[in-house]
Amino acid sequence: MPTFELEIAPNELTAMQGDCEAKRKQYRPATFRYGSETRSVMVRLKGNWSWRCEKYQFLISFNEVDSKARFHGLRKIVLDAPWYDPTLLNERMAFSFVRRRGLPASCVNHAKLMLNGAYYGVYSNVERIDKEYLERQFPGTEADGNLYDGGVELRTNEDVNDTSRRDQLLASRDFASIDQLSDLEQMLRVWATEAVLPNPDSYWAGVDINYFLYDHPTRGFQHLPYDMDMAARVDLGESLVKADPILYENRDWGRKPLYQTVLSNEATCRRFQTEVRSALDAYDPVELSANVARWATQISKHVADDPHKPYTFEQHQQAVTGLRAFFAKRKAFVEGWLKTEHCPVKWP
Repeated sequence: MPTFELEIAPNELTAMQGDCEAKRKQYRPATFRYGSETRSVMVRLKGNWSWRCEKYQFLISFNEVDSKARFHGLRKIVLDAPWYDPTLLNERMAFSFVRRRGLPASCVNHAKLMLNGAYYGVYSNVERIDKEYLERQFPGTEADGNLYDGGVELRTNEDVNDTSRRDQLLASRDFASIDQLSDLEQMLRVWATEAVLPNPDSYWAGVDINYFLYDHPTRGFQHLPYDMDMAARVDLGESLVKADPILYENRDWGRKPLYQTVLSNEATCRRFQTEVRSALDAYDPVELSANVARWATQISKHVADDPHKPYTFEQHQQAVTGLRAFFAKRKAFVEGWLKTEHCPVKWP
């Protein structure tokens, strides 16, 4: 588990408190150290509705000043510790499961952060989706397509800035057009994987921002899951254990037309059910629980010593116990769901 060090000038740190209170994503200068390596970096706070000022979440950028600068191949380091995940394990668990399904997924471990010489806290260290991510996931020219953050913000090929295919996809309301533009097999596998977990803060659940859309040069548009810190969120209780793999939607967002159009096609709906069965076969409660137990042991002392965690160590331990118990209950529900017919979909 790596230890990262940041030095931030007192005036910048004071200003960062104001950034947090205003939910402002303002880059500020800092010095970054990892072992014997030292870099000048830019740092900002991160979060959407996960903002809490007891414990900052950080985005450390190596390429903000020099666009070509990298640190061990990375443009940025993402340190995630949302207040609503007292396990601090959801992302590591969820991305590990996505990779087991043979799908593109960020690497995740845990990291300690020292701030101005003092221990600040422990974090999920999450690989950010960018051009280097694509090069790791796809061979050769397969990594040359357009990448869109949340399906909106173009993150590669900005100099060309041709978003016409993306615009065509998002405007499509008929299945044939979406099928022609998309890698539907990949999309269905991603949605089914997130449905089984389940991840209520994802495109599958109707959320616009927590995914990337990638226009693969030969296979068409794919969905790349990201920001999975709400997957299997145990404090949501039975509502998440019993989340319907097709009909569930995040009540703060709403179902997306592309998703509804694809699953309104009866043949594709049945293909989706097949992917749910496949994902459930990989969803082994014993293995998932054992992984969580191992990672919890790895971070336990660091969570206990974390002076900025927005929950008690006892609440962390209780949440870990709840997460380990969640998997068997979720598997039982989805097994029962698969025994009944759901296609064609009867939308509410």
